[in-house]
Amino acid sequence: MDNRETIPTGGSFYPLVTELFQQRKKVAILYDDNGVTRANGLIEEIFDRDGKQWLRLDNQTEIRIDKLYAVNGTFSSDYSEC
Repeated sequence: MDNRETIPTGGSFYPLVTELFQQRKKVAILYDDNGVTRANGLIEEIFDRDGKQWLRLDNQTEIRIDKLYAVNGTFSSDYSEC
């Protein structure tokens, strides 16, 4: 049986992203950018834009937190690509 850690349906990656930012830990992210996209690095900033929460990686990639599929092996409960 294949098990993986997931956030609850309707949950947010925001608490996990905030924790990883505060701990200055590297992240491996899957997110939606007109298809599944991979990004890696340190979270440089968490900010709000147009009523949405975003993160910026150290390579200046900006990602909306509600577009995340996975962060460091924790997946969105509705992500089924793998």
